[in-house]
Amino acid sequence: MKNVIQNSLVSKIKRLSHRVVVDGSACYPILVMFFLSGWVPIASARPQKTVVDVDSKSQLFIDQELVYDAKGVSFTLHPGRKVSDRPLVKVDQPCEGSHVQMYGSVLYDSDEKLFKMWYLATASDFFSRETTFYATSRDGIHWNKSHQGTIRSNNDKPHNAVTDRLLASVMKDPHDPDPARRYKMICYQYDVGYCAMVSPDGLSWKEASPGTILPISYVEDVICACWSETHQKYVAIFKQTMPVMGRGRRSLWSSTSHDFVHWSKATPAIWADRRDDYGTRIRAGKAGPLLNYPNNPNVMRTEIYGSGLYVGESCLIAFPWLFSITTNVPKVGNQEGPLEVQLAVSHDLEHFQRPYRTPIIKPGQPGEWDSGTFSTAAYAFDHNDEVWLYYSSSNLTHASPSWYGVKDKHSHEVQTGIGLVKWRKDRFVSADGPKEGAVLTTVPIHFSGKRLEINANVKPGGRIVVELLDMDLQQLATWPASEPIGGDDLRHIATFAGKDNVADLVGKPLLLRFHLYDAQLYAFAFRD
Repeated sequence: MKNVIQNSLVSKIKRLSHRVVVDGSACYPILVMFFLSGWVPIASARPQKTVVDVDSKSQLFIDQELVYDAKGVSFTLHPGRKVSDRPLVKVDQPCEGSHVQMYGSVLYDSDEKLFKMWYLATASDFFSRETTFYATSRDGIHWNKSHQGTIRSNNDKPHNAVTDRLLASVMKDPHDPDPARRYKMICYQYDVGYCAMVSPDGLSWKEASPGTILPISYVEDVICACWSETHQKYVAIFKQTMPVMGRGRRSLWSSTSHDFVHWSKATPAIWADRRDDYGTRIRAGKAGPLLNYPNNPNVMRTEIYGSGLYVGESCLIAFPWLFSITTNVPKVGNQEGPLEVQLAVSHDLEHFQRPYRTPIIKPGQPGEWDSGTFSTAAYAFDHNDEVWLYYSSSNLTHASPSWYGVKDKHSHEVQTGIGLVKWRKDRFVSADGPKEGAVLTTVPIHFSGKRLEINANVKPGGRIVVELLDMDLQQLATWPASEPIGGDDLRHIATFAGKDNVADLVGKPLLLRFHLYDAQLYAFAFRD
């Protein structure tokens, strides 16, 4: 049946190809490749479920998949808190060229009590192309670049570069029996594609296997990857051009691997839609003073440039970089416009939801160092009950001549650098209830664990009350409503008539009903 559908679609594409144009050229070959790759734009088969198994994992309200009903509840996106108004890392070494970017990754090595960063810097007298450098920090704020580089420079002078590969998604694997493969990296290599590397120390790298990890016919230049403990897989999300609403656009595809050797077939993951396009002028308007070329309404659109990742206990969160294109710039061979970071979520590593289309990292005012273009580290990570996400930004737009070493028309000082945003654990989106109260009821769930913990901020004078319901939406006979919960805590414990052990209900379908009075509910979990 799948082949019949594909053949029918390809026939229609052939008949319509003379009418579909991508930036001035027919996109029929791209469309055929797209459909023949095995992806068909119809609902893919997903297992039928009538009860959600929440296990003992934290459940978030980003996409409201767990919400059956919400009366009087508002859902609020919480952008990350910037730790500084200035970049934490900026160009201060001759080997770094003119710009540094978080086209790389940061991890916290708990064995060494050390933060480790792989970041990108532009061409210089040391290196003819962009190169990946290495730095460390004891606190994640102040960074040391004095490490000796492991690759040879053009001028044989000291530096801290460790590979000529780009977009270094570095992961430390404590379980690999081969110490030479302790560090693993997914990256991009010029004129080759997306590759895998291994290292004993994160400094000296060699190919994990010859060639590329993804046998795809057209390769862009942005890839981010991480290990998902939740799914027991490596996850990669990468830029590919595909047809979207009659135009070839940068979009994100994904692939996974259990062993870092064999990767699943690449499939589309996140791409622009009408809602994105309708926001293009608004995002471009905010960055208007930075733009170097006049807007062209005929080509204004949104594309998805890249994305960072964060592995939650029950979901995969993505931080897609939205490129708001304002015009094509022929002589530059690129497009103009700003980039911002938003939020997406997936429960199966295939289907992503994006209920919010506003920045998860707030841009600064035009001219400030973080007002023009954004990118993120390959992944965010947990540290001391917080989620840390490093990012890079600039006061330049995508086609600014300053990226190419040419002074642009603006008088502002060119600034680029790397910053950091944080959230308290799982606090990306809250379900909010006003003083007069609101009620949120979940879909049917079953769980493992012994007690119900609630991640919530209750304002003074407010409260949260929880009920356990049966499938008729009636309170369980032997379980009264919980005692009121107050205060601000990641792990409020729900007690029912003095009882907090709910182990008797393990494996039995039920619903949760939260009564919210001047309170923000972020997540819940049944813990052991």
